Amino acid sequence: MELERLQARIRELTEGIEHPRVGAALALAEECGEVMRCVLEREYYGKDIGADLADEVGDVLIALLEVCDRYGLSAAECATAAVAKLERKAPEWRKELGDHLQDLRKRMDR
Repeated sequence: MELERLQARIRELTEGIEHPRVGAALALAEECGEVMRCVLEREYYGKDIGADLADEVGDVLIALLEVCDRYGLSAAECATAAVAKLERKAPEWRKELGDHLQDLRKRMDR
């Protein structure tokens, strides 16, 4: 589903129960914390978190789309601008950080 349609669907589903703007941002932070809890459980306690992580990532996406909606932003336009910024910056980051990050992935992502 494309972002514009997904954002519109979330708006439709939450009509009448929208968070205030600050509540939407706080809900996003809370959902990001749940993702981090999953990462902690996997990386430090060796738990299988696949289904839980997928669920929490979905919740983050929904919360992020609500933040966009509550602040009058198009998620699709935000994503397009972010991709354009990444296209500009990625080549330099690859030169500067590529080898170091590859080494970290080999050591840490086992």
